[in-house]
Amino acid sequence: MCQTRQNVSVRIIALVALAFMASGCALLAAPGVEGAASLAGTAGTTATGYISTQSSRELNAANVELIRAQAQSQKAQAEELRIKREELEDERAATVGILREMALTREDLTLADLAIWVQAGGDPDYAMHYALQDPAGTTAKKE
Repeated sequence: MCQTRQNVSVRIIALVALAFMASGCALLAAPGVEGAASLAGTAGTTATGYISTQSSRELNAANVELIRAQAQSQKAQAEELRIKREELEDERAATVGILREMALTREDLTLADLAIWVQAGGDPDYAMHYALQDPAGTTAKKE
């Protein structure tokens, strides 16, 4: 397409140069030459507009592909987050069960409160770390 535009431009320039050399400067002032120059400008503008339109189409197609890729990426991220959330909920439920059993076994109300805290949204890892510390180090009193 670019080559066709160059060919048209070269032909127009050659035509104008030939007319100038054949008839001298007076020919350039003639209405026919002005019309030819105007026609050449219109042809150049049309060619430029076509190239611009083609570039816009290619850019739009590339943008569509980019949007599709981004949508796929967001779907994958959403699926990954859903899986992680389910794993955390499973971990939370298991931790609550373990903490309740430990509270009953040790007769430690702190661990029972910790189980309630985890069930309400507390960090299960922190709670398990606390629960697995030395029982003598906890603040619960045994009778």
